[in-house]
Amino acid sequence: MLRIGLEIADRIAAALPSRVAYALADLAGEGWHRLAPSRRRLVAANLARVCAATGRPTRGRAFARLVRTAFRNHARYYMELLRTPHYRLEEIDTIVDIPQWKAFIAALQPGPGVLMTSHLGNFEPFGVFLGAHGVRTLAPIEEIKPPALFEFLSAHRGGGNVELVPLSRAGRALRKRLQEGGLVGFIADRVIGEAAAQPVRMFGHETSIPLGPSTLVVMHRASLVVGRCLRIGPDRFRIDGDIVDVPDTGDRRADIASLAERIGAIFERHIGENPEQWWGAFQPYWPDIPS
Repeated sequence: MLRIGLEIADRIAAALPSRVAYALADLAGEGWHRLAPSRRRLVAANLARVCAATGRPTRGRAFARLVRTAFRNHARYYMELLRTPHYRLEEIDTIVDIPQWKAFIAALQPGPGVLMTSHLGNFEPFGVFLGAHGVRTLAPIEEIKPPALFEFLSAHRGGGNVELVPLSRAGRALRKRLQEGGLVGFIADRVIGEAAAQPVRMFGHETSIPLGPSTLVVMHRASLVVGRCLRIGPDRFRIDGDIVDVPDTGDRRADIASLAERIGAIFERHIGENPEQWWGAFQPYWPDIPS
């Protein structure tokens, strides 16, 4: 039944005019905001830290509006996940704007190369863009239950143009791809499970980010782009980012830690500039804020 429901939702989302689909997503986000008080408190607590560090209000109408907007944006993400595989490849350069594309591809090729982002905006359309431009990417994906939902989401991620490997067995596949001079991608602002972590200070408070991506970059001397794909309108996205210099002091452990801190600083800047699109706020992020 779940599979049938997902397939129906997929067809409906693809068939709807863009503005109608986004209006329905916004309606769903508003309903989620009202009917999920515990999740609303978590999002508000996470966003309050971002706002406090960036000079925004942490209470009152403006802050309440920011939290509601975050719920609408997160609902839009799920709707876009359904629509992305149906984007026409010949139109993808209109849907996804990447002013730095030539600089990015020059930095990443010949490989090995690593693309890295946070849980910000929506990276799914970028997968379609990469596929349309003949760029193959391998990325780990967190395993979720039930299996039918995991399989459905895996098939839709990146519009089906990104090769995905379950996180539990991703290490070997990622290393092999980098050894071959290929391209891999990570969403790397949140530690999942018992993965190795690097302590960082984000928006004035201690947390951690996964250490694995930085380790792979340093070990394979890979080129690195840390970017973001922001939603700028219905079915319209803009990508920018930083080509990051990878430290090479000869002290591998220190280089990995230093790179992780640089990545964390970029994530902090990106999130701080667009907190309403940070769907990482919907998960526990700082250890002292209860889920």
